[in-house]
Amino acid sequence: MQFPELKEAAKLDPNKRRLFIGAYGFEPRTLGWVNFQEGQGGILNKVIMFRYIHSKGRNRVRDLRKALANIGAPNPIDIPHDLLSPHNIENKLSRKLVQNFAEVEEIVLDVSSMTKLLILVSLCMLTDFEGILRIVYSESERYAPSKEEYDKSKEDMKMIARFPSYGVESIVRTKCLSSIRMQGQPVTMIAFTSFNEQLIRHMLGTISPHRLLFINGCPPSDDYEWREYATQEIHKRLIEEYANDNPTNEKGYLARATSTLKYNESIECIDNIYKQFGTYERIICAATGSKMQTVGLFFSKMMHPDIHIEYPTPDSYYIKGFSDGVKSVHEIVIPRFSEFLKSINPYKQGAEVGL
Repeated sequence: MQFPELKEAAKLDPNKRRLFIGAYGFEPRTLGWVNFQEGQGGILNKVIMFRYIHSKGRNRVRDLRKALANIGAPNPIDIPHDLLSPHNIENKLSRKLVQNFAEVEEIVLDVSSMTKLLILVSLCMLTDFEGILRIVYSESERYAPSKEEYDKSKEDMKMIARFPSYGVESIVRTKCLSSIRMQGQPVTMIAFTSFNEQLIRHMLGTISPHRLLFINGCPPSDDYEWREYATQEIHKRLIEEYANDNPTNEKGYLARATSTLKYNESIECIDNIYKQFGTYERIICAATGSKMQTVGLFFSKMMHPDIHIEYPTPDSYYIKGFSDGVKSVHEIVIPRFSEFLKSINPYKQGAEVGL
């Protein structure tokens, strides 16, 4: 299946009725796409923004509202999202979107400052949208931890607090990400590596899978290649415990690895796993990868609806150095979004031809 290419974001013009969906984050890239569109006039007609409650950092609410007003949206609709109790976000978002769907031709979904749960649920709530969906993502220049901070953490455990996140608040399950198929069957758990091993350990305590398959993350820049080894090293004990399920290549890296930016690689990887184990085992995915790996996870769920997704919520974030700067702004453009989703879902294809 051919998925739309991830490419550099385009400057938009005011010739379409657009809805923008985003989140007030604390990172500079919160403003990435909106600032990129500065000078384009009134390109947005409506805006829905997630406003984090119990956020660990100072979110850029005032700055983002000012920038949004400059491109046509002075009065955003805010949806409060409690980071300590995120379970009801599906119902909140569903009500807001239904009211705005019919009035726009295009939706711009900015995932740059969204939690992985918000990315997944937002996309799920858009599955009936018949117009153009533009998924935009601002890539940061620098990410925490630095290599120096990571190396120091091996000697001083206090440095772990400078990792992007640590600890586990809870595990979130929502209706749109769940599946009851294959219950009672052996579980194959798919997990993306990160700098927070506790996320996966916590899920293992509740799932007890038959097998655990790791997907490592490959940063798009050579400057961050060390992170591929670092995230693997952080999960070393679990990888050794499930060694038969996690082969390595000639470099000693995990054989299953996908780009943290090119979302289609994660789709292909999960599809291969599903074809190998999905017939006789229940597939449960941990949403623990990068934001764009999470976008890939959504499309995997659309291709294989019996995949079950859970989101382990981090307890804390390293606010001061989580990420810095904006390197580039990317987009995925999908015309006739609902039709595209039907085309990748074999169940809906069969229903339409009377199978």
